[in-house]
Amino acid sequence: MFKLVTDIRRRYRFGLLAIAILISTSAALIQTLLYVQKGDAKVINIAGKQRMLSQKIALYGNALIYHEADSFQQQHRRLLEQAVDQFIAGHQFLIQQDSEGDYIYLNESLQAHYFLPPTALDAHVKRYISKAQLLLNSRENYLEIDSSLFASNQLEALLTKLDQAVKLLEQKSVHKVTLLAVLEMMFWVIAMVLLLIELLFVFKPMENLITKALTSYKEQKDYAEQVNKTRERFIARTSHEFRTPLQGLTASIESLDIKEEQKLAQQQALYCANRLVVMLDELLDLQEMTTGQWQPKLDQGNLLETLKQAIAPYEYACHEKKITLSVSLSDSLNSEFITDHPRLQQVVAELINNAVKFTPVQGRIAITATNQGKQRLLLEVQDNGKGFDELPSDIQDNENRTEQHFQGLKTGLLRVKHIVKALNGDIQFFNAQPQGAKVVINLNFVSSPGIEQSAKLPGALNCLIVEDNPLNATILGRILKHFNYSFDVAENGLIATDMALHTQYDVIFMDLNMPVMDGFKAIDIIRNEQGQQTPILVVTANTSNDDLQRVYELGANLHVYKPISADSVEKALSILFTESSQV
Repeated sequence: MFKLVTDIRRRYRFGLLAIAILISTSAALIQTLLYVQKGDAKVINIAGKQRMLSQKIALYGNALIYHEADSFQQQHRRLLEQAVDQFIAGHQFLIQQDSEGDYIYLNESLQAHYFLPPTALDAHVKRYISKAQLLLNSRENYLEIDSSLFASNQLEALLTKLDQAVKLLEQKSVHKVTLLAVLEMMFWVIAMVLLLIELLFVFKPMENLITKALTSYKEQKDYAEQVNKTRERFIARTSHEFRTPLQGLTASIESLDIKEEQKLAQQQALYCANRLVVMLDELLDLQEMTTGQWQPKLDQGNLLETLKQAIAPYEYACHEKKITLSVSLSDSLNSEFITDHPRLQQVVAELINNAVKFTPVQGRIAITATNQGKQRLLLEVQDNGKGFDELPSDIQDNENRTEQHFQGLKTGLLRVKHIVKALNGDIQFFNAQPQGAKVVINLNFVSSPGIEQSAKLPGALNCLIVEDNPLNATILGRILKHFNYSFDVAENGLIATDMALHTQYDVIFMDLNMPVMDGFKAIDIIRNEQGQQTPILVVTANTSNDDLQRVYELGANLHVYKPISADSVEKALSILFTESSQV
């Protein structure tokens, strides 16, 4: 690409230089032509004026010779003198020479006309001037002066020679103008030829290069877009394939009735399952971040509970590594705050996970959180590990480091910083004293007038669960029983559309990927063919943005990702029925 730009710049400069030279040369020729025309016009004008002056000399000379009224004698003498002076000056101007003795305005033809027989205009003019001066010097006896020179036949001879001189001067001017015009035409032809050469060898190849580069760029862009779509589909499929069994795994672990000494093992299992969910969320967030589609989802929740849920899964990991986990959460956090609570949990989990990873056996991890003001969280995670060789702000793009916090795919730090920034906060990294790492988060909670207090759930709901996986249907049914809601189960979209047509349901829980008829088609039929307005809550492991956009276009009201929990179902229902009550 840089070679292309350099080549285009070089050719473009060459083209501009050539055009500039041609324009400058043409402008110079035009200016020369105008100058020559101006000079020639002056010379031709003087030569033409000589003819008029010769006539004036004859007129006033004859008036003096033939004794016109005495009252006009002085006037005629004065006018004759003026005409003679101008005639002399004009003649001297026309035959003047330069310092080297060359005539300035006379070419060979004019020189012959002025100085060689048979015309010898210069001698004729001088005789004419001499006779006129003799007349001026005489005060009386004008009749004694030879007046034949002022006779009409003699004057006509002089006028003929003067006219011939004007014609020769005009021919000379025309010759020069023609020469310059030919030169200008020649340069124009050269300019056209040069422009044609530039078109063929500069601009046309340049166009081909640009077209080729743009084509290559488009191909690369299309390939990159295809890769992104393939990656998105792969992430969505991977997420779907993992989330579906994780739904059953998480629910099964939580429902186990175990002895107290087995609680730690249960925590370990939940920790591992939750880490898998976090990793899936990490991949999904990374995909959305790279495409610029990620946005925080603000909601209202208890901040203390949010932090406890993020910390709890790591108690077992600290126990196994004999790490002392110190948790200090201010009571002021036991209140409702508006933020993206799931993403805040991911941030806290990522920080704790890295602290556990880089803290030595029998080390210490301290987590403190307090509310500074009404809408500001101060969270600190500190360990006594090796600390940072370089602060993450300086090494976030250094993939060669293998012994730093946030190693591996390096998606952890990227997500943490992106989420904190999106939540109107900042994150700082320090080396603790005497050793260890310290991460400090200052988070401003953003109030939103569109988010209100969670509405109380309806006391009774008749629900339809559309789910092909029996275990996932059982788990969702167990959650609905917890809320004392009745429900029916449909194995696929075809059965669901028939049941929705004959039974009035308050809410439909719709899976997307099902045999016989998928959730997309089922939503389309319920909304657009049956015309029903029953709230549809999509419960899916499919994380494809295109698919989610499609379900909303078809008429779905909300979506939640698997694995689901009682809290996620409650929150989703709260949003659904809060919105419906505002309509």
